[in-house]
Amino acid sequence: MIAKKINQKKGQKMKRCWIFLCVSVLVLAVSSTAFAKWSEISTADLKAKMDGGNIVVINPLSVIEFNNLHIEGSVNISNPEFETKLPADKSAPLAFYCLGRK
Repeated sequence: MIAKKINQKKGQKMKRCWIFLCVSVLVLAVSSTAFAKWSEISTADLKAKMDGGNIVVINPLSVIEFNNLHIEGSVNISNPEFETKLPADKSAPLAFYCLGRK
């Protein structure tokens, strides 16, 4: 009787471990595909896309930082404003930039 309960508890723990493992793999797979859609581009490529008018260049920093120094033709959309101010066309190419790597 006691051995049966111990085996049941082990089975439940094993089932939880498998569920956790499956969910973890799923989350990892989904998040990796979501981040796979962005890439870095060179300054020359960005300039060419801006000259062609087929990219929106976004500076997500504060208004003060944007007014202090920004790429001509870029727009300032801070993080809290993303939902309301990003282009409605979700297929539009976007380029985000800030003060560089730190």
